[in-house]
Amino acid sequence: MIIYVEWVLFDNFCLDFLLAYLTLRVTKEKIRYLPILLSATVGCGLALLSPLIDNLIFLYKIGTLFICSALFYLKKDFKGYLVNTFFYSVLSFLLAGVIGFLLNGSFSGGFIGVKAGGAVGLISIAVLFLLYVIRQIGGLIREKKRGGKYVTAELINSDVIIQVRALFDTGNLLTDENGEGVVVTDMKKIRSLGSLESFGEMQVTTASGSKVLKLVKIPKIKIYSEEGENIMTNVTAALSDLPDEYALILPCE
Repeated sequence: MIIYVEWVLFDNFCLDFLLAYLTLRVTKEKIRYLPILLSATVGCGLALLSPLIDNLIFLYKIGTLFICSALFYLKKDFKGYLVNTFFYSVLSFLLAGVIGFLLNGSFSGGFIGVKAGGAVGLISIAVLFLLYVIRQIGGLIREKKRGGKYVTAELINSDVIIQVRALFDTGNLLTDENGEGVVVTDMKKIRSLGSLESFGEMQVTTASGSKVLKLVKIPKIKIYSEEGENIMTNVTAALSDLPDEYALILPCE
């Protein structure tokens, strides 16, 4: 079987991207596309070297899994890294087997060889697109069930203004030491505001466990809803890792 280099790169890149994306979804980690792209690029590059490895091909593939997992996980949490690597490995073997069976492929030199070059990549892209559509539909359904609790908000610090999507959450009963309500904001998004006053820490217990969140003061938050504009000043904000759908959790109206 003749295997063209360009199709090897295309197929492996797309499949590695899909595997990293699925792994982060399964482990409920925040999706960061640049690390996923880096992992997929390195993964397809290492695939080109597979034919040069003879007796150690199995160990080489295991090492590749660990390297790619480290690149898309990018956290100083060894336990979390091992968990992600485990699921990444399981998904790799499962998907490779399923795709190889569907395309009547065989493993040659450490990667899937199929007659239709690019088929693996196209299937990976199709799966990613299908997952995107499903997530969008699911988001619309959840938003409808919440009764339109998503609103637009502006975080303001001096002359710096960033617009985010905010969620009114009936479960957000957090208050600071002064008894004032606490909002929860995405720790990466808030960096765009520049330097903010530190306000200590707060221990928060959720369904996933207990964790300590750093607190800062946001000078002003503007909230835009159907009822009009609402302004909050000197707001205590807990820094957390929020999903892509929103970057701010407000107390219930």
